[in-house]
Amino acid sequence: MLKTWCIYSVSLISVLIFFLCYKMWVAWFCLIAIILVPFIALAMCLIASQKLTFETRAPSNTTIGVPAYIVIRTGGVASNFSFCHVRTTVTDYMAGSQKKVIYAIHDAGFTKIPMETSHCGAYSYKMEKLYIYDIFGFFRTTRLIDKNNELLVRPVPRIPDIMPDMYGFKAKNLRKSKQPNTEIYDIRDYQLGDPVKSIHWKMSAKKDKLLVKEPLEEYGGHSRVILQLSDDRNVVDLHLGQILFTSVFYLEHETSHRIRVIPPDRSEVSFDIESSADLERAINTILRMRIPNEAYDPDKGLGEESFEDIKLEESPDREETVEEGADEN
Repeated sequence: MLKTWCIYSVSLISVLIFFLCYKMWVAWFCLIAIILVPFIALAMCLIASQKLTFETRAPSNTTIGVPAYIVIRTGGVASNFSFCHVRTTVTDYMAGSQKKVIYAIHDAGFTKIPMETSHCGAYSYKMEKLYIYDIFGFFRTTRLIDKNNELLVRPVPRIPDIMPDMYGFKAKNLRKSKQPNTEIYDIRDYQLGDPVKSIHWKMSAKKDKLLVKEPLEEYGGHSRVILQLSDDRNVVDLHLGQILFTSVFYLEHETSHRIRVIPPDRSEVSFDIESSADLERAINTILRMRIPNEAYDPDKGLGEESFEDIKLEESPDREETVEEGADEN
């Protein structure tokens, strides 16, 4: 705007000099025309601030590396004699950073604003103010707008250096069975109320006390997939892709598991994964988590092998296995 007014001031002085030196109808016409320009520009700006239409459309999620855009549409008659700037606050939730950007929109129709997709994470594009100018750039009006577009940049599945092996991950633990007739059982002392059918007569005779058979059943234990957060976004992108691949692999093999996220400066967060919906919710939550600011020390964490550190987690209701030497009925 300052540049426009400077040019106008120089032009006005030049026309005044021309008018004083050459007082003919042409000089009068030029003087009146240049005096009326600011008033015409003010009228344009006021009309545009009331009549200009502004709409946005943006995707809610995409994959890392795939281009995404906020499509802005300006319309109405006022868009032909005005242009606007939109003030946008861009928030990167994983990095915990914000920046304010002003985008210029000069043409009526559709304008594309590129969105950040180079790293995984959640990004918010909040458009707070719309600055509307007349076509000459003399005046500016401000309109408050409430446009908030959030983009989730999801990881691409990456095959780990060591492929997940199902051997040993589908752990077999024992728990009390609701079925009375099973091949696996535990031996314990008789308690008042136990059915007579459950008495192990042979073992009772040997021990000289009443013992009963308690039916047990096998069930799959939980595997753990561990993500160590790092301030290196490339490492986080890689590990997120490997965790996504590993979790999908487990789900395809009907193995429930747990994703553990371990920030260095906070307590860990875990997600129990039993279905694709659980995995979707877990990934969406992780993408909104803030990564640590300090440099990552591999001596304090699991490093690049964190996604491969898959161990069995015992269920709290696990029962002891069959006592050695317990005979079948």
